[in-house]
Amino acid sequence: MIRTLWLILVVLLLPFWSLSQTSTLTGTVSDAETGAPLAGATVFIIGTYKGAFSREDGSFSIEGIKPGDYSIRFTYVGYAEKVFNGIRLTAGSNRLNANMNSSVQTLGEVEIVGQRTLIDLESGQSQVLITDEEISQMGVKNVQEIVAMQVGVNETPDGVQIRGGRVYETEYLIDGINAQDPLAGTGFGVDVNALAVQNVELITGGSGVEFGSGTAGVVLTRIKEGEDKFSLNLDYQRDNLGFNKNVGPSWNTDQLDASISGPIIKKKLRFFVGGSAFLTDNFFRFTADQLRSSLLEDETQWAPRQDNRWSGTLKMAYNLKPGWKLTFTNQHSLNINQSTRSLQIIGNDAVVTPGFQYGFSLDMDQANTYTHKSNLSILNLKGVLGEQWTFELSGGRLFTNLRADANARPFRTETVDRILDPQSIITDPVEIFNPLDDTVFVFPGPGLVNNGGIAQLWHDHYVQEYTLKSKFTFLSQNKVHYVNFGWEHKEQTYQWIDVIRPWVGAPIQINDSITTPSTSLGRSSDVWKVSPATGGFFFQDEIRYKGIIAVLGARFNYWAPGRFADDAVEDPDALVLDVVRDEYREESVNILGRRWKARLLPRINVSFPVSDNNVLYFNYSHAMRLAHPRFVYAGLDPVFQDRSFLANLGNPNLNPEVTVSYEIGLKSQLTRDLALTLVAFYNDKFDYIVRRRIEVRDPTGRFVEKSFAINQDFARIRGVEVALTKRIGNSFMGSISGSYSVATGKSNSARESELQIRQQGFVNTTEEQFLAWDRPFDVKMLALFTPDSTVFIGGFPLKGFRLSVSSTWKSGLRYTPYQLVRVNDFTGRPEYERIDERPFDEVGTYWFWTDATLSRDFFLGPTTLSLSVEVTNLTNYRSAAIVNGVTGDAYEFGDPLPLEARDPLFPDPLNNGIPPFNPARFTTPRQVLFGVQLQF
Repeated sequence: MIRTLWLILVVLLLPFWSLSQTSTLTGTVSDAETGAPLAGATVFIIGTYKGAFSREDGSFSIEGIKPGDYSIRFTYVGYAEKVFNGIRLTAGSNRLNANMNSSVQTLGEVEIVGQRTLIDLESGQSQVLITDEEISQMGVKNVQEIVAMQVGVNETPDGVQIRGGRVYETEYLIDGINAQDPLAGTGFGVDVNALAVQNVELITGGSGVEFGSGTAGVVLTRIKEGEDKFSLNLDYQRDNLGFNKNVGPSWNTDQLDASISGPIIKKKLRFFVGGSAFLTDNFFRFTADQLRSSLLEDETQWAPRQDNRWSGTLKMAYNLKPGWKLTFTNQHSLNINQSTRSLQIIGNDAVVTPGFQYGFSLDMDQANTYTHKSNLSILNLKGVLGEQWTFELSGGRLFTNLRADANARPFRTETVDRILDPQSIITDPVEIFNPLDDTVFVFPGPGLVNNGGIAQLWHDHYVQEYTLKSKFTFLSQNKVHYVNFGWEHKEQTYQWIDVIRPWVGAPIQINDSITTPSTSLGRSSDVWKVSPATGGFFFQDEIRYKGIIAVLGARFNYWAPGRFADDAVEDPDALVLDVVRDEYREESVNILGRRWKARLLPRINVSFPVSDNNVLYFNYSHAMRLAHPRFVYAGLDPVFQDRSFLANLGNPNLNPEVTVSYEIGLKSQLTRDLALTLVAFYNDKFDYIVRRRIEVRDPTGRFVEKSFAINQDFARIRGVEVALTKRIGNSFMGSISGSYSVATGKSNSARESELQIRQQGFVNTTEEQFLAWDRPFDVKMLALFTPDSTVFIGGFPLKGFRLSVSSTWKSGLRYTPYQLVRVNDFTGRPEYERIDERPFDEVGTYWFWTDATLSRDFFLGPTTLSLSVEVTNLTNYRSAAIVNGVTGDAYEFGDPLPLEARDPLFPDPLNNGIPPFNPARFTTPRQVLFGVQLQF
């Protein structure tokens, strides 16, 4: 009986006894080369308040540590920081010795020992770093796909959106230099193939002051440098075996990636060269006989399919001397397709419509072809200046050019001898409709272009941007202050030509008897060439004290619209409002012949442990994004005046769009193989661009109506995110994440705001609506299984097999609902009308897809041969990319449709709209790709 009582007592007290156990960490810190002890070195347990200094003999001791898994950081003046990850401290005494290397040899980099941690407990940012090893296992093709798999990122027909921001609000950098086309209106610019990526860092909250324009988030891509041994990588995938092109899960897709890297001078000069080609006909099953582009001399060579993407990478790295490195990067990309999303002109209200030109599906050879070519060159110098200073100098040149034309038709022909406007016309056999005895109607045409007419848009723009960037870092001797400061400046040249129906006003020569001189530049046009400049000074102090990290910083951004705007303000013949002239002069400063404006952007970041391995952090930051140049410069040139209805007028005094962000989060390293992140954020966005109708007097003295841009719109995005990451040995890595957010604002675009005022007759500056791209729920899952030699199934070794599975479930697209108002007496059709007072009030059916890749490696001496099968949208679930406002789902035959839509169930001679069978109304179906990879 007594023995039983003692046993019960021990069991009851065991948890309290285990909680009372603590760990002690001891060890020595010494020079890696000489073995001499280092006195005064700092030893700190990351994610706690515990640390110590080494004694005269290099020894140290830290007591009272809760048993668990930790990262231990060692720092010493003149030596590279060293971090040991995954150190398990048990109750009682534990020992860890550190041999440290001179920082002159390591260029200020941190030496990491052990597996990479699942979470960075010292960063107060919401960020994720995806390495090349992880990228190779994920089955992704480019940087956009990598980013889209992360928490807080939504993939829509519009593009990639971060935390409810608009597509263009992402700052996209390659090796620290801007790689985004500022005129195309998309979030990305220069394409980078996944094979060329060293790592991708995504920052969705709390970005540093060196980043100047990411009001939604920052995507930083680093290109591979090559190593001191030669390597060759060939990777080929296709979705057919030749006889089944464009059949079933085949879209006639081929992708070839190749790279070679190695030393030119061992331990001094290394290189990396890569190239990729992605060619496909898409799943729409409508293709042109041949895509052509007037931007290329031999366009057929570069556009054998309906969607053609090419990219090339070159990087050279030269070690000048210990601690000094010079790199050169060149990234080139070329895209040729017929997706209207290649050019998302700001102000277009179809913010979530796919880019397929369904109206031209009967004659894709007459649709718009988009050619986008980009080239980015970067020269970077890094160096160590003594024991406490490092620096980085970067220079870059970005050139990007986008052309949209009617599949390479000339801008104007010498003779206009036929109808060029695309129309749907009635063809044989003619069908009649006779609802009344005395009236006979003829059914309209198919609703699709069938008269040989051509696409109405002709567009060309180019951007040339030169960037100079410097960054200096200083680490105080006591390792308390980590200061970085610098300067970034960009000189830009933008040219924009946008013409609708360019043949209007063109010479007409029929039988040489009639000649009409050109009187206009199309029905409407927008033409300008400008040379703006932007830049910023930044300063940031990261203060570390006993586990508490506070980052205080600010960025002083400046910009100059350029002499084009300056001259327009001073030119009485330019269409600039008097009030704008006065405000422009008052709010800008003349320096070196150009007028400049500026804004201060503060940023605060604080993180501290709330318990061991549990860190709470808070962010407060301001960020800005300059208005799209189209809003600034349109119509200011007195020579190229657009006098068409709804012509745009620029405003040279526009202020940037601003985002004020608040964020609080918790990072928890539950074990060395299990991590949890929980974040709540609130983004307040204001000074979005809206349009208003005004009357101005043109140079001829007459009053004309213009669409004028001002800063007035706003949006609010708030949400929560949670992510759980699990690792099992060296064989498995998995994560599951989810987010809930709400995005509301006054309007979805500048054009929509103008329509609101025209319809309502007044300006409503307070009432908010759901934004069209708001996707409340988003859940993602990723599993990477790469078994090592210890994993078997039934005695069969699994080493060499690799499996990646990713799934996404998210809310559908928002839409404005419709309601039944009547039934047509003649046709019997139920008529549904839009409920205008409930804009984007409903959420369509959910989106879901699962992608999986299985591969098998065969090790043949120094060569590795890999065979793979990749399946995208494994379940073949078709999500609604174009929502039927009556049903909340993509249209299926037999569904009721809005009144303005063409309903095939109820033929109506007065309804000649586009049929509802656009194949892009669904997202991509299942696709199966077979691959082979060779690594030498």
